[in-house]
Amino acid sequence: MEIFSVLKDIVDRPGVTGFEDQRRERVVEYFSQFCDTVSVDVIGNVIGTLGSGERSVMLAGHYDQIGFMVKYVDEKGFAYFSPVGGWDPRVIYGARVKIWTGNDPDSYVVGTIGARPAHLVEREERTKAVKFEELHVDFGAKNREEAEGWGVRPGCVMTIDSPVSRLGKAQGDSDLAVGAGFDDACAVASFIKALEILAEDPPEKLKLYVVATVQEEIGLRGAQVSGFNIAPWCAIVSDVTHAVAPGVKPSRVGDVKLGEGPAIAVGANFTRALWELMEEVAKREGIPYQIEPVPAGSGTDAWALQVLRGGTITGLISVPNRYMHSPNEVISLRDLENVARLIAATVRELEKSDLRHTREVFRRR
Repeated sequence: MEIFSVLKDIVDRPGVTGFEDQRRERVVEYFSQFCDTVSVDVIGNVIGTLGSGERSVMLAGHYDQIGFMVKYVDEKGFAYFSPVGGWDPRVIYGARVKIWTGNDPDSYVVGTIGARPAHLVEREERTKAVKFEELHVDFGAKNREEAEGWGVRPGCVMTIDSPVSRLGKAQGDSDLAVGAGFDDACAVASFIKALEILAEDPPEKLKLYVVATVQEEIGLRGAQVSGFNIAPWCAIVSDVTHAVAPGVKPSRVGDVKLGEGPAIAVGANFTRALWELMEEVAKREGIPYQIEPVPAGSGTDAWALQVLRGGTITGLISVPNRYMHSPNEVISLRDLENVARLIAATVRELEKSDLRHTREVFRRR
């Protein structure tokens, strides 16, 4: 299974937080190829299981994406909107969008976030930050009535219209892919590839829960619900992380680079014994990897899973990503493949592991 095709297939379906229905259908179809069972919980998490051992290992990565929601359509047919998740309004000025009017792949209206030409912007305005309340979407409606006839009304969600492709020469086979919404379709694509590897020889001593979570972008909500219900012995989270690029200082975010392998996170949000185990596995299997220092909370599903119930053994393996939360994110397909390899190899190693939540260090005689 080619990972670029899987990634593109997932990203091509909208998955704005709270409106993940179309993307969920594809995730269920992929999980069903390799899992023993697949279910969808009340909040929308997709949960696949593999194996029947006593100890439970959870893989968690979110499939919701940031987007926008229509708040108001004026009498001239222009739509005004608010962000869903963390957007910088500077990066969307003039972007092309899809306004989703239903749950079918073709149920959308194409629009553009209106941008004033430079000729019409006063000199003093050019240095000011753009505000969301100043932006509108022009989608071709003549008035509010026509917009409503097309299905565009308050509550519709919007996504950036930026198709997934490879960077570089046309029809080339570049390792770098570009598109909107890689955060965090990348995790789900890597889970599907890891499942393909593991399904050839399913774990006997573990029960693997592969969870595509929802509502991460507004507060890690899907991880909280699924983690509480599953109560895993160990949880491995996958997400994207910032890769160095022009204007991004390694001294601030770390020196994680595209194409140099998965980023294994180290810090208080994670279990040291697990990140050391992942390093050992990567070295033994010849999987390139990088260390990502995370001095506090990671802002990922790992942040929620670590402290659920009585605490969870927790780790994070990330895909380096340039230009996160922008209309065009860039990732390395090799990195994505290697995340899948590292996850699968770590699950195999966990079958033999004696990692513990609590160990007795003293008993009075």
